[in-house]
Amino acid sequence: MTVVDHRVGNERILAVERAIETFTEGGFAIVLDGGAPESGHLMVAAEYTDEGVLTRMLDLASGVIRVALPDERAAELRLPQMAEEYPEPQEAEFSVSAGLAAGGATGVSATERSSRTVRALADPGTAARDLARPGQVFPIAAAPGGVLQRDGHTEAAVDLSRLAGLSGVTAMCEIAHQDWSTARSDGLGRLSDSHLIPLVSACDLATYRLARAAHRFALAG
Repeated sequence: MTVVDHRVGNERILAVERAIETFTEGGFAIVLDGGAPESGHLMVAAEYTDEGVLTRMLDLASGVIRVALPDERAAELRLPQMAEEYPEPQEAEFSVSAGLAAGGATGVSATERSSRTVRALADPGTAARDLARPGQVFPIAAAPGGVLQRDGHTEAAVDLSRLAGLSGVTAMCEIAHQDWSTARSDGLGRLSDSHLIPLVSACDLATYRLARAAHRFALAG
């Protein structure tokens, strides 16, 4: 774990460190979107994704599973955007859906096929030729600067994975009620408490990154 100055936003820094530790061990984290702070996403590192993990994610979150990727990884895999331009600068870059090419994902269920695709997106051995388009999952490319450039859930997902020493590829699902209405902050807090899932915000991750950079600069000086 990278040490930062805990005098800077101590409580939130510690919350981020708990989320990083949980991510490193293959657990879930709940992240609040900076642009919509009352909405949250359940996230897990792609490297730890299997059928059971995705099933659990759907049970807890009830939304649609998407996959956040570093922008350079999306480019490597030649995942085209669904639109040439986005109306708002803060808009996430949704890519065309993708799945493993024929023979690569032979699971007995759609969830298993999706989990294999998610893991493949994180596997450096996976190339563009290994993917079929359209497919089972919806990749989203993060802004290059992460939460320091855009405080969205996609950037938070990639940053959290990278802070945990992983690929940056992250499965995520918006937390919603069974009637598909978005869960609000009180519901997110209850979910976090009842299942012992760390809860942080994109702003917390930005604070952590800045504090870590400042700490490194101080040590270097």
